[in-house]
Amino acid sequence: MRWIREHKLVSFLTLLIVLAAGFIIFAVATGGEEDPAAGISGTVFGKISQPFASAGKKISGGVSGIFSYKKIKAENDALRKENEQLKQQVAGLTIDSDERSQIKALKKALKYKGKGDTTELVSADIISTDGTNWMNIFTINIGTERGVKSGCVVVGGSGLVGTVKNAGRKWSKVVALTDQNVSLSFAVKNNKRIIGIINSSDGSLLKGFTLDSEATVTEGDKLVTSGLGSYPSGIPIGSITRVRYDSNEQLQNVTVRPAVDFKALRKVSVLL
Repeated sequence: MRWIREHKLVSFLTLLIVLAAGFIIFAVATGGEEDPAAGISGTVFGKISQPFASAGKKISGGVSGIFSYKKIKAENDALRKENEQLKQQVAGLTIDSDERSQIKALKKALKYKGKGDTTELVSADIISTDGTNWMNIFTINIGTERGVKSGCVVVGGSGLVGTVKNAGRKWSKVVALTDQNVSLSFAVKNNKRIIGIINSSDGSLLKGFTLDSEATVTEGDKLVTSGLGSYPSGIPIGSITRVRYDSNEQLQNVTVRPAVDFKALRKVSVLL
């Protein structure tokens, strides 16, 4: 008896288990017949077993919830990974599209001719930029091993890019048309008798003047290389965006937007 008093909870649970077992044995023995005793026993057993059943349901629900959470987390992780893969594929498609556009532009450069009417040229990728202004000086991935040397003219599909400043094996430095020290002769595409000089740049627009102060040029006129100096003739330079007459110097000053989009430039061709 002293043990029972000291272990009341254990004794109570043991008693419940014994009673439950007795009710089960009784139910089996009576074959499930409906009688008052069976009804009472069923009610008592139901009352006794109800807390245990509720606890079991809660435990089962908790375990099920844990497994459901793990399943949902795994699905979310899989979706996140798939989303990242799709983003990379989209980025890859964008890069491929840009490269196709550059290659298409390079095909246009095949019509340009170097000094002596040569059409020999080699294509190259821009691998780095130098200087404080974007794309004023940049490096390409071909050089002397392909016949590139200082002074070679560099073009893009849209027009004139610049000239090679110096070259080594598998590299060349190119000075772009937008460099502030630029100097070249131009002609108006629709009237080759009108010529002038591009002599400066602000990093994005070109500045120059016509040699004939009475020559008629207007905004929108397209300029090409005149063939005078180090550049072959006929390569597009850009379009006039502003015309201003300087009465002091009696010059017709022009501002020109380059034909080449230097910020988007990734591939070029070198005229040999």
